[in-house]
Amino acid sequence: MLKMLGRCKYTLVGKFINAMPKMEVIRRSFIAQTQLIGGVKIFHFNSRHIYIDLDNEADHISVWTKQRMFIAGHLMKLQVCTPTFKPSKETPIVPIWITLPELPWHCYYIDILTPLLSPIGKALYLDYATMQKTRGGVAKVRVQIDITKERPQHVWLGFSEKDPSLGKWQIIEFEDFPSYCLYCKHQGHVSGECPVKERDEEIKQRRELEANKKGYEKQPN
Repeated sequence: MLKMLGRCKYTLVGKFINAMPKMEVIRRSFIAQTQLIGGVKIFHFNSRHIYIDLDNEADHISVWTKQRMFIAGHLMKLQVCTPTFKPSKETPIVPIWITLPELPWHCYYIDILTPLLSPIGKALYLDYATMQKTRGGVAKVRVQIDITKERPQHVWLGFSEKDPSLGKWQIIEFEDFPSYCLYCKHQGHVSGECPVKERDEEIKQRRELEANKKGYEKQPN
């Protein structure tokens, strides 16, 4: 499984919400909509899913952070591929924007922010204003996170290697944080609003009522 994890690190899963177009249409439209610097292989998985195997990390990040594409008018959601991928579930690993208000000016670099944000997730890239340092009040970073895990509201920004106590708590603000259902393992809602959970509970209650009814009918008069 560890070897498999390394081999699929640049692989994405495309999930069609409704009907899926023909593979030649998908391949042609995908290439037309992306500006890849490397190659790509697209394979059929089932009637709703495809594998998108990219050559390099830059293309992987560029395509994945789109989160969705339209292929011949059909919506396709994009998600990372993991060794435990199951078509009936959606991954909780997503790219989101976070902002860092009043971040020190000399920290507006990806090589500094990557270790700083490691308790939250993997830093992918900076937005254009942060990268060009044209906005001093706040830095903005695209980060890969697991939305089922706790979200730290701040991280420690140390000012001295010799004295770890010198520094400040850097505030973290999350933008457009998606919801995730731990019951049906799909994005877009929480378990309290899950239609699958509601359906299963109704079925369970109906079966319990039927079982109680049968038990009552079997009792001697």
